[in-house]
Amino acid sequence: MTGIAVTQGVDRWWAWAASRVRAATAQTAPPTAPPHLAGVHNQQSGPAQTVVQTGQLLGGVHIHHGEATAPDNSAWLRASWSVLGTAPMEVRYLNRPGEGRLDCYLLTRAEGRTRAEAEQRAATVRDHLGDIPGTATTGVTEDVEIHDVLRPFPPPGDVVELRKRLTARRSSRDDAQHPWLTTVSPLRHQRNSWEPLWSALAAQPSRVLLSIGLAPYAVGPGLKAHLGARAAELAKLAAPGPPTTAVWGGARQPDPFAPIARDAILDAAHRYTDRAFVVRISLAGAGPVPGVLAELAATTISPASAPAVVRPTPEDLPVAWNNLATLNFASLSAYRQGMPAEALQGLDQTLASIVDMDEAAAVFRLPH
Repeated sequence: MTGIAVTQGVDRWWAWAASRVRAATAQTAPPTAPPHLAGVHNQQSGPAQTVVQTGQLLGGVHIHHGEATAPDNSAWLRASWSVLGTAPMEVRYLNRPGEGRLDCYLLTRAEGRTRAEAEQRAATVRDHLGDIPGTATTGVTEDVEIHDVLRPFPPPGDVVELRKRLTARRSSRDDAQHPWLTTVSPLRHQRNSWEPLWSALAAQPSRVLLSIGLAPYAVGPGLKAHLGARAAELAKLAAPGPPTTAVWGGARQPDPFAPIARDAILDAAHRYTDRAFVVRISLAGAGPVPGVLAELAATTISPASAPAVVRPTPEDLPVAWNNLATLNFASLSAYRQGMPAEALQGLDQTLASIVDMDEAAAVFRLPH
């Protein structure tokens, strides 16, 4: 099957397919708009579990300018959730030093019990994901490019990740179920321009990539129950509590951090009701990833609630690189953001790892 790369595992096959994705042509733009991207080309190959769509953002042109023209991919993301099933997808921007451009790739992964099944699933996902508002897509047939996309420089290089920001405080209440109260700051979608970030990526003197991966996550009754239980516990801690002893009649004072944590968990319960995605946001480079570039990515993705910039430990680096090379979402110890391990419960780790549709639209920006 043309444009499909495959590999065999222990009891299954993995397949990667590819199609080109580029911004709409200049002819479709308003007469007063700046020129759009031109000269896009693609190709497919690589480890067999990923459908990839590729295109180019050429240096020296405006991708878009102003909030009015920035896209909102929420509807497309919701439709993609159903298309993907259990497969992940990723948008990846990869610079070409000395050429003044970025290549953009949309990846997904497929698997099957047989080679034919894996190839067919990859082709099906590729075809359905290709219908992206404001873009044009064509099939990829060359293998060299996709190998370069999945492994553009020798591993492990340097990897920096962006994570939803964690805040933890020890509870002042001795009747708290857990000694720590933790909040996870949501990402906030804003239709801002990504042009400064794209320009900064294109200007890097060595190979660098921005990888944003999503995998469908169904919000089930278990998560909803945990959110409800946490909200009830925080509401209790936010109010005066019973006396410490029957002899001492003074009420326990409210925990000062509990109202903040309560409001955050109520917001999460309101947002995580059905469809969500597991998320991974990674910057990687052949040389050190500049801190200013990572901070620019964070404030571009979510200006009102910027994610934290975390650097994997040396022990984490092989895992982080494997996540990039295979479109995986394995956890890193750096995801704790310096918090004591006992400060984070399972619910906190889940909320830090998933995004709702609005958050997904904040992070998953395609050229247009």
